[in-house]
Amino acid sequence: MSSGVENIEIMASNKVSTGIAGLDFQLGGGYPAGSIIVLHGSPLSGIEEMAAQFWKTPGDGTHYYLMIDGLVEEGMVKVSTADVEEAINACSSSKRVIVDSLSSVVLKEGVDEAIRLMKETSRPIVEHGGNTLFVLYSGVHPDIEEIRIARHADVFVTCVEEIHGSEVERKLMIRKLRDAEVPNRMYPYNISSEGIDLSTTARVV
Repeated sequence: MSSGVENIEIMASNKVSTGIAGLDFQLGGGYPAGSIIVLHGSPLSGIEEMAAQFWKTPGDGTHYYLMIDGLVEEGMVKVSTADVEEAINACSSSKRVIVDSLSSVVLKEGVDEAIRLMKETSRPIVEHGGNTLFVLYSGVHPDIEEIRIARHADVFVTCVEEIHGSEVERKLMIRKLRDAEVPNRMYPYNISSEGIDLSTTARVV
């Protein structure tokens, strides 16, 4: 008797796991290898947890989490906006580099410098199949700056919160996805003590 749950085996050598099984499924295996990723949302939306899960997920090579403006967990590297370029350059052979947050760079150094970090400074990482992930906070920047940043990203993911009476509903929207069809729906997710959980009707095996 069918349980109504479809078993899906993800086998995508050109993808890198997001650290979230349900999101990997929706992305056909994960983020494209060698891509610039932007996670966009409020500080309470779970984007920091998403970034940390991507950083902690096992994978090839070394992984770095460059923390500019938040609490530094074990294994993270504390950097200033003035030193973030040097820190990214030091990670040029890494497979995953997270910058938290790009918003701090925009506010202190300007949007042009932030885009240069995305495109030029992280180029050696993405050219050998690594990924750079940037956290961008919503409600902080003018629309034109967010648009410019989105144009230079390969993957742009927005997390939103909706309040319905006494309940909070969180949804994830994949707004840009390099070399793939952008999904035309939003995906509900929860924030638990173990991180982000994005439900799917398929069982990823």
